[in-house]
Amino acid sequence: MIINRIAVDKFSETLQKVKDDPSKTKKVIEFEGNWEIGRTGPQFSTKINSERGGEFLIQSDEPVALGGGGTAPNPVQYGLYGIASCFAASFAKWTAMEGIVLNQFKIKVRADMDLSVSFGISHEPAIPIYESIKFEIIVDSGMSMEEIQKFNEIAKQRCPCYYCLTTEIIPKIVFKKED
Repeated sequence: MIINRIAVDKFSETLQKVKDDPSKTKKVIEFEGNWEIGRTGPQFSTKINSERGGEFLIQSDEPVALGGGGTAPNPVQYGLYGIASCFAASFAKWTAMEGIVLNQFKIKVRADMDLSVSFGISHEPAIPIYESIKFEIIVDSGMSMEEIQKFNEIAKQRCPCYYCLTTEIIPKIVFKKED
């Protein structure tokens, strides 16, 4: 059964498997990207495999004003896209699991940024790079506003990218020098 483009039976099966064996909730995502030195076009690229769609070339380029060529989405756009698409998937999945049909679900993303720290103009850590991030969500469904708010809270709790946005996670950075 498909609801909101979610294979409810398959996801129910997965939920049962992870309830039976919580170790199945562990996942590793890995890929290697390359700063494209000596080339034209996008500055950074990677190839990411999907389960059924094969390999995808993902490229980014800084805007012209930031020293790039503006030939591909910039990393900030990809980050915000990732958060919005993950949130949408979480919302659609958990409404589908309750049998709720979404006729339409759109997210308009707006990020207000202060790049003074990124430019090295300010060294004040209290100045946030993101002054605000706003998701304006349009939902067409038979749900009441109370139900929409309920699933908003569920999506915020269960969306991995929303978690990354709202929780301090410090990446470990390890440099290796090529000789």
